[in-house]
Amino acid sequence: MKKNAKLMMMFCMLLFAIAVIAQEAIPTAEAPSQAPESKTTLWGLWKTGGWAMYPIGLLSVGAVGMTIFGFISTKQSKMVQIDLVPELQQRIQGLDFQSVNAVCSGSPGIMTNILQAGISRLEEDHLEVDAVEKAMEEAAVEENTSGLKPINYLSIIASIAPMLGLLGTVSGMIKAFNKMEFGGMGNPELLAGDIGEAMVTTAFGLVVGIPAMFFYFFLKNQFLTNMSQVGRVLGKLTHEMELALKRAKSGGGVNLAAAAPQQEIPEAGSEA
Repeated sequence: MKKNAKLMMMFCMLLFAIAVIAQEAIPTAEAPSQAPESKTTLWGLWKTGGWAMYPIGLLSVGAVGMTIFGFISTKQSKMVQIDLVPELQQRIQGLDFQSVNAVCSGSPGIMTNILQAGISRLEEDHLEVDAVEKAMEEAAVEENTSGLKPINYLSIIASIAPMLGLLGTVSGMIKAFNKMEFGGMGNPELLAGDIGEAMVTTAFGLVVGIPAMFFYFFLKNQFLTNMSQVGRVLGKLTHEMELALKRAKSGGGVNLAAAAPQQEIPEAGSEA
């Protein structure tokens, strides 16, 4: 009897396993059919986003332009101008400030602009390094401000783009609630466009704002790094100038009046 009971139990378990396998293998009639896949295009998202997509699109174009300009303007060769340093150092050691001024005028850049501002402060009867350093500090502040201006625009774009996306979200939600108030609660299709506008504008605002913020910090850090290198190079040139002036004043046989850059004197009778 015990043997037959075990056989019956095994037989019931086998039937249960077969039934489970058959139920999984054969689809039931109540199973819903798969919904057709819908393809989402960029133009479709643009139309769904509504009015807020136009200012966000303009900000994206501005962000790309400012980023490209920032990479070009913050190149080390354009800011530091290392290739000109040996020539400038040689002319400064010879107290040939007129040639230094000519080299700076022929190769405009942040480093040469600052150095030229310092050289232009020299006078025939007053060749002092302190005046040069003061003029270079003033020019460095001006160059730093003008150089960071286009990079700061990226920070503005990074802040405004998500806010416009949020404004589009609020606009879409207001439209959706208005339709719900007039009986759209029972028809989700009427609310789909407004809810889509709310979501798409937020997404596009973040898509523009996040890269703009990243490139803002990247380019700003690169600019400040190059400016520190400019300061180090100019400090070395200023030290060479100070040593050359000390040698000249101690009897080096150099005409200090002829070394100073020529100042333009207006002709008699010309307008002031």
